[in-house]
Amino acid sequence: MAKSGSALVLQTALALLAMPGALQAQSEVPAHPENGGPLLFEVKSASLNLREEPSTSAAIVTKLNKGTVLNNLGCERRDGRVWCDVQPLGGGPRGYAAASFLAPPISPHGAVAYGPDDTALRAGQGQFDANGPIKCALRANEALGTCDMGVARIAGGWATVVATHPTGKQRAIYFQNGIAIGADMSQADYTGPFKATKNGDMYRISVGTERYEFPEMVVFGG
Repeated sequence: MAKSGSALVLQTALALLAMPGALQAQSEVPAHPENGGPLLFEVKSASLNLREEPSTSAAIVTKLNKGTVLNNLGCERRDGRVWCDVQPLGGGPRGYAAASFLAPPISPHGAVAYGPDDTALRAGQGQFDANGPIKCALRANEALGTCDMGVARIAGGWATVVATHPTGKQRAIYFQNGIAIGADMSQADYTGPFKATKNGDMYRISVGTERYEFPEMVVFGG
């Protein structure tokens, strides 16, 4: 039996909705985070070429494995295809990847980060989303005591945690996608490297001789 025009339209619409996000990604240019777009992308294909320019004929910078998390540095349409300027989270080669093989990653707590990361700015202005105590120590041989903590955060595990020691010394620790990426170390107060581990739901962070311990709910909320 022949389908009516309205039935065909409905069937086509349902078929498009059922197709992978790759096709939909081709029809739209993802916004830059400053304009409300996703902060990150994740590679969804088994392997993806990162190219010097937004073109399939451009030189390949490197190959990205499935699951690689990338910073969204802006996307554009070129020759009928959408390309995104990206760089691996935490550093690495920068280049262009086809948007049809990218999607915003979902954080361990089920959120996706959209819009600019203003956590460092708000933390610097004392505009915290939560406050409380965390464990801390200034010196390597010192038992863990208590610091006052303030955190500015957005969904998806982006946060700036500011610890204030009883001495008044402050330290800001930065998180992206739930990963501790660094601290506000200047040459004047540099005491050693930044290190971070996570065991279960507990972060353990050292900035030179300084040590900090706190649960992931500080970063993700809850």
